[in-house]
Amino acid sequence: MDRIFNSTFENSLRLLILLDEFDMPQTLDMLYAVDFMALYSKAFGLADQNLNGDNEYKFSEFASQRELVKEALRELVLNGTAEAVSYKNGLSYVISTEGEDYCKSLDSDYAREYRAYARNVVSAVAGKSERSLIATIYKMSEQSFREEVVE
Repeated sequence: MDRIFNSTFENSLRLLILLDEFDMPQTLDMLYAVDFMALYSKAFGLADQNLNGDNEYKFSEFASQRELVKEALRELVLNGTAEAVSYKNGLSYVISTEGEDYCKSLDSDYAREYRAYARNVVSAVAGKSERSLIATIYKMSEQSFREEVVE
């Protein structure tokens, strides 16, 4: 393992919880955006605090996070806790029965908090496309960068 935090295993556990919160299959990009929003819910006006704490470089994490999410989804599919399905003109992901069972065993404080944040974000983004969410995140990133330059 190259790192303690943000490992494939950690990302896989978060994504498994996130898949459990969605009713329908979701694309890589939707999961990537919603996971980021769940971690930094305060920045999106969806919580009083960020699950991973306040971090002035959070938006710079977003661009690199996509590959980590992709790798985590690959691991979930390989271990049978998620399935890749053809859905709406592309590849999407859904939690498997084994994944649902495993999800029930995730009862740490962090897992419970992440689930609550994820549930809140999933509700807030209902009906929105991943493209619009990603555009919003990049716009917020740009705004954050401008504010840092001014300071």
